[in-house]
Amino acid sequence: MKNLLFALTVTALGAMGCTTNETTNLNKKEAVNVIESIQENIQEDTMINIKISNSEFSAVLYDNNTTKELVKQFPAIYTMSELHGNEKYYYMPESLPTNSERPDTINKGDIMLYGSDCIVVFYDTFPNSYSYTKLGYIEDTTGLEDAVGKGNVDISFKLK
Repeated sequence: MKNLLFALTVTALGAMGCTTNETTNLNKKEAVNVIESIQENIQEDTMINIKISNSEFSAVLYDNNTTKELVKQFPAIYTMSELHGNEKYYYMPESLPTNSERPDTINKGDIMLYGSDCIVVFYDTFPNSYSYTKLGYIEDTTGLEDAVGKGNVDISFKLK
């Protein structure tokens, strides 16, 4: 009986060991495939400089079809209009590709596209009910509200 119990235990442990090793190897293979897939699909975000009045800001543009088309127009200076005391906007002469979504919150420094041709720079944080295509964001928004001031303002965009 002891020999039979010992044989069954060794067989069970051996089977679990094989199963565990196969599962571990399979998980490692899956993990490698996922990592390789992620690395193939990772694309660099684009760094830009934004000049507003006498202030300069560093911004990140997301890597998407909209920003790829937008940066083809850089360097550019847009005379941006005031809206709602929290944003500056400019209607582009040509439409850009869109992938709009409705973020719950707009953050100070967000750069977005409203519709297919209206670039918006937000200088305040607030709850949102509109849809936008995300373009990017200003990294450090210190002094942004003072720089945009009241009314229209010229804002320049250029690649770093």
